[in-house]
Amino acid sequence: MKIEKKYHIALNDLISYLKNSRYLTNHNVELAFRNIPRHKFVPKSELDYAYYNEPLPIMKNQTISQPGVVSRMTEWLDVKNGQNILEIGTGSGWQSGILSYLVGEGTVYSVELHPELVKFAQVNLRSLKIKNVHVILGDGSLGYLKASPYDRIIITAACTEIPLPLLEQLKENGLLLAPVGDTSQSLILLKKTSVGNIEIKNQSNYVFVPLLGKFGKK
Repeated sequence: MKIEKKYHIALNDLISYLKNSRYLTNHNVELAFRNIPRHKFVPKSELDYAYYNEPLPIMKNQTISQPGVVSRMTEWLDVKNGQNILEIGTGSGWQSGILSYLVGEGTVYSVELHPELVKFAQVNLRSLKIKNVHVILGDGSLGYLKASPYDRIIITAACTEIPLPLLEQLKENGLLLAPVGDTSQSLILLKKTSVGNIEIKNQSNYVFVPLLGKFGKK
C-alpha cells in the first residue's frame, strides 16, 4: 500500500526502532504493519503522533495500543492463513486490521462494548477495503459463541482472570493471549490441550485499559 511520504518516513523510523528493540522480529508482522498503516486508525487530533511508539487516546476512555505492544502480541499469537480468530476489544480497529492481513483467507471476529467505537472501527476498516473482519457490538467477556470455536483468541484489555467463556470457545491446540492482572498486567499466552490449559509465555509490566462486561472488571 502506498502511503503519504511523511507517514512513510515515520513508519520506516518506527519499524527500525521496533526491530532494534526486538519488539518486531517477524517479517510477516512487519508486512502487516506496512499494509495496515496506523494513521488510518487514530483520531484526526492524534495524526501527528500516529507513528510514535505510544498508546494514543481514541474515545470512551479507550486507547489504541502502542505499536511495540501490538507487534509483540501479534507475534506471540502466531496467526496462520485461513484461521478463525476472535478479538476482544476492537478499539479503533488497528489490531483487527493487522490480524486480517495475517489471516488472509480466514476470518476475524472482533467484539466491542462501545457503539461509538464499533462505528469508528468499521469506518476505518472499510477505508482500507478490509472485508474479512466482522466488528460486533457486545460484551467481549462473553466471547462470540456464534462463530466459535476459534484457532486464536486475543484479549486487548486487562482482566483479573481469563473469562471462562473465552476458554470454552477456544479450539483444542488453539492459543489465547491476554493481559492478566490488576493495576499492572502480565501478558500471558495459553495453549488449550486435551489435558488442560498450558502457559507458554508470560511477560510482566504491561498496562492496559480494563476489560468491562460480565466477566470483566468488578
